[in-house]
Parts: sequence; C-alpha cells; structure tokens
Amino acid sequence: MRIAKPDGRSPGWPALAGERPTRLATITRRGSRAIQMLRSGVAALIARAPATMHATRVRAHETTTALQTLPDPTLRWLVATSVGLGAGLHLAGAPRLVTAAGLAPAALMGAAIVLRPVEPVVPAEQPDPTDARQGPTPR
Repeated sequence: MRIAKPDGRSPGWPALAGERPTRLATITRRGSRAIQMLRSGVAALIARAPATMHATRVRAHETTTALQTLPDPTLRWLVATSVGLGAGLHLAGAPRLVTAAGLAPAALMGAAIVLRPVEPVVPAEQPDPTDARQGPTPR
C-alpha cells in the first residue's frame, strides 16, 4: 500500500514543474557544502599526515626493539599463536580484514626476529690478566 504525501501525490510521483528550480537550488547548495567539507577534511589530513607518519614510525621502531628483547622461544610461540588465529579465522569464513588483523602480530614479530642484531656465536677471546706469558697489561 502506497501512502500519499500531504498534497495528495504519491511518493514516486515526479515533482511538479514549479518545484524544480527550488530542488535544483537545494541540491546545488548541499553539493557545495559537501565540497567545502571535503576540502577542509583533506586540508586537515594533509596537515597532520607528516606528524602521524613520524609517530607511527617511532612507535613501530619501539615495538620492534621491545620484541627483539624477548627470547626466541617466546617469539616463536607468539608467532605460531598469531598464525593459528589467522588460519582459524580464515577457515571460519571471517572477513579478510579480520583475518589480516589476526595475522598482523605474526608479521610484526617475524620482522622483529629477522631484524634482530646478529650476535657472534663465539665471543672474542679476552686476554687473561693473570696469564704470565702475556706480560703485564698496560694501563
């Protein structure tokens, strides 16, 4: 059942010829407001982008450094947990964005493992100060 508007027209009935200039003016006014809002939003985004990128880079570096201090078994366990979560979400039919969010920690921890500074396997030998064959150490 269609409900008529107060003037008796049905909702799908085309506008009367006299209403078209008013409707056009309304559409134009709303369109210009939308463009102004878009311009101001883009300007704010451009103004904040460098600081946001810098803060993101700093926090990612801090997170990677903190993860690199964890022992390898702990990192591997966390990576396996994250990969398992992502696989489970994928198999359950979760949206791709949710699955990616489940896998993101694995990528971050994998990067922390790969970017960890390499330590020598065998430490360099330090001269023994009590060894008489080497003579006294200069001070």
